[in-house]
Amino acid sequence: MPLSIADKILRLSLTTFPFIDASQFFPSLSTYKVDRTFELAEFEEAMTHFFRGNPLFSKCHLVELTFDTPEDFPLSSFQALLAEKYESFYDSFLLASVTYRSDPHLQGIFTCIPFPLQDGYKVFRFHQALMKTLKTRQDGFRIAEGLAELGIRADELAAFLPPAQTSPSGASKELPVSFTEGSEPPVKIGPFMERMRADFLDRDSANMFVLKNSLYSPKLPLGNTLRFLTVPRSVIEQSTGIQIRDYYRAEEQREIDALSRIERREDFIEAGHARIGKMIATPDVFAVNNYGNVSAHDGSDAQADQGMLVKYEWHMPLIVLGLTVGERSGLSWTITIRDKAFNFATVRTSSQGDTVMAATGKNPAASVA
Repeated sequence: MPLSIADKILRLSLTTFPFIDASQFFPSLSTYKVDRTFELAEFEEAMTHFFRGNPLFSKCHLVELTFDTPEDFPLSSFQALLAEKYESFYDSFLLASVTYRSDPHLQGIFTCIPFPLQDGYKVFRFHQALMKTLKTRQDGFRIAEGLAELGIRADELAAFLPPAQTSPSGASKELPVSFTEGSEPPVKIGPFMERMRADFLDRDSANMFVLKNSLYSPKLPLGNTLRFLTVPRSVIEQSTGIQIRDYYRAEEQREIDALSRIERREDFIEAGHARIGKMIATPDVFAVNNYGNVSAHDGSDAQADQGMLVKYEWHMPLIVLGLTVGERSGLSWTITIRDKAFNFATVRTSSQGDTVMAATGKNPAASVA
């Protein structure tokens, strides 16, 4: 039986990086309004469901983080925490229960997960499945069911897993960019891409990367199916927001068609190396990452009074942020929860060169031709 497209997408992502190191982990935080905070023992019990039949993860580093207020754990501090604790979880991932002394009815789920194994949207879905499992004490992940539904040969994925770097990471605690944050009423994709077009032209960028998940399966909070779809400046200049969307959708289909012809392990490895080489070589990139409206996954479907999502925060790993640094580059990312679109964007700084070199220049994964 031939490989399914879902299976091929996972294999390509796993072979895009020759190994995993600190530059490829990304942090994210879901914040919930809860009637009571869940204890670590409950997290541990819930995670047994996630690991059952899971071809990518068999353990995690589980901790509790406590702050005085949510303002003491801002998005800008996530990278420093990742770097500080990396040597404890490099061979798996970090999972933290986050509580605040100022509000006993707020609880966060914070993770640092390797990007080759899990993209940001799938991490978002993992957070929500974990909260559902905590609330109901039933399996909200359904890993085996999702793998089977998508025709993924879980027992074969081990041969594609990139090894983790076991030596001390020397990971930078500093980010190559600073962020702005805000929220506003949601907009549809046309006006949203019009705004991205304006930001692109304002920065005088040469290429747009649209970060789009190719597998929005509601049954599998696992894996990396993110695609970096390139839209050149010539298309951006002459297109409306909807026309830009149509272009990157057609680009995605072209990539899927090419992927459908790959079957052998060595061909996946070759395609993965070519993929990251092309990404790194693309100049003056403005990247757009839009999760869309995720209100269907806000926790209201199961015992909403015990936990409801109020905010989700994340940023891409250093190896990706490094692609968006420069006078003509940038990154904008957005997620909509109920009546709010939470927007984040990079701000150009004056001391980017050294930080980018620390983030990607000494990393062989960032120089695959």
